[in-house]
Amino acid sequence: MDLGSVFQILLHTLPMVGIMALSTLGITLTFRAANVANFAQSVLATIGAFVAAWMFREWGASPWLALFGGIGVCFAVGGIIDMLIVGNLSTSSVGRVMITLGLILIFTAVTPMIFGMIPYNLPRFFPGNFNFYLGERSFTMTRNGLFTFGLAGGIIGLIFLALNLTKWGLSVRATASNATVASMMGVNTRRITAMSWAISSACAALAAVLLGAQTTVVNAEMLVSVQSLALLAFVMGGLSSFYGPVIGALLIPITTAMLAIISGLWANVFLYTLVLLVILLRPNGIFGKKTIEKV
Repeated sequence: MDLGSVFQILLHTLPMVGIMALSTLGITLTFRAANVANFAQSVLATIGAFVAAWMFREWGASPWLALFGGIGVCFAVGGIIDMLIVGNLSTSSVGRVMITLGLILIFTAVTPMIFGMIPYNLPRFFPGNFNFYLGERSFTMTRNGLFTFGLAGGIIGLIFLALNLTKWGLSVRATASNATVASMMGVNTRRITAMSWAISSACAALAAVLLGAQTTVVNAEMLVSVQSLALLAFVMGGLSSFYGPVIGALLIPITTAMLAIISGLWANVFLYTLVLLVILLRPNGIFGKKTIEKV
């Protein structure tokens, strides 16, 4: 296989790269700010995709309005979950993880009760393909895929700018470093964790809607593999870093595509083996730092 064919495969991978990065950023925000790995993120995000598809089908809403509707619902539900459930429980981080596992059961049961068992459809935001030439070689990519990658990258860039340049970002980083000290310094940690849950849920909902628009199908299992790979990227990139897991999310889809060239049947096996080796060699992740606790 020549370089041109490899580059074409990478172009087809870009939409999933953006979707993966958004999902991983959502997991990272809740873990760093609220000290909990939100395993319920995918099922909550799926509800956002169903809301968008329902608005399109039942109300005749434009895909753009449906997009904001799905994101808005998940933003509100994510904040409410922290304010009413997770934030009010003085339990260990393990206990909070168990709460998110319980939320999976609740959302999994509620979703078909509200939306039914039949998959919904979402149209692509931009139909057709984008074609360009490099030298004498022609390359193609769907316009919707290019939009998906560009929008995901833009949103992630805005969030990282906010984390580094705004008062909210300073409060998030302070809470992530030490919530007790941050609270003593005047940071409203409850508000920060609730906002982090809301933003992370919105990021996941955006990823779900973009995936639904890319495949044109919304169903209850659409984000299962994305959530699994996002958790892998989160661990591989480093639990103590905001940007490390996102970089891991960029690497995993690209690595999978490259391994599929070698063997499509064994691509996932090679991927998990590679991630396992990375974790064994760097237990804190590629960009993670060893935390030294003073006694």
